[in-house]
Amino acid sequence: MGLTLYGVDLWAGALLFARVGALIMLLPGVGEQAVPARVRLAFAVLLTAILAPSLANTIPDPPADVWAMGGMLITEIVIGLILGGAARLLMTALATAGQIMGLETGLAFAQTADPTQTQSGQIFAVFLGLFGVALIFATELHHVFLAGIVGSYGVFSPGVAPDAGDAAQLAIRSVSTSFLVGLQIAAPVIVGGLIFRVGLGALARLIPTIQVFFVALPLQLLGGFCLIALGVSAGMLVWLQSLREFASPLGGL
Repeated sequence: MGLTLYGVDLWAGALLFARVGALIMLLPGVGEQAVPARVRLAFAVLLTAILAPSLANTIPDPPADVWAMGGMLITEIVIGLILGGAARLLMTALATAGQIMGLETGLAFAQTADPTQTQSGQIFAVFLGLFGVALIFATELHHVFLAGIVGSYGVFSPGVAPDAGDAAQLAIRSVSTSFLVGLQIAAPVIVGGLIFRVGLGALARLIPTIQVFFVALPLQLLGGFCLIALGVSAGMLVWLQSLREFASPLGGL
């Protein structure tokens, strides 16, 4: 049974759009909150139309039961949410690193507007988030994500529910990788802060009358900014590599 309108296969288009739309709404870069939902929706429709001719042969025939059709559409949406959510979890590595940097420099409570989330956020987390989005497009990593969308149809057959255990493992691996990468980005500041505090402790023991707080705060700020400036480029490269390693297997790159 075919569902067509003016020569367009409605069933294949709907099944493709269910996964592509869910992915586009969550993928890093194109799925940021700063991008209007209508723009993301229009991009998902356009991408579906582009991919439909090459992926139409992977789409199963529509079932006779309308409930079965709805179940297949929901399954595709769930697959898109799982993959897009895992990629979105890797973006939280920047927020983790930003929070650590804020604690180490004494600016943990400094807030500023976050254009990517349309709300206020911790100043270093906002900076790293904007930096990360810019790097995604500057390094053309969004092309890898688009290739991953196409490759996902070779990994997850359309309309077939993914294994719950595999989905849980993907979520756990994404969370652990995100936290690890966040620590790696902030590692220079963590090590520098540890050495700085040990030095302050020794100074306080040697000169008990010194006002450690007034001496420490300017040096803490200056040293923290210097370490961030020196180490952020290497940390962001590690983060970009983690995103590429997530998307590349799907796209066969």
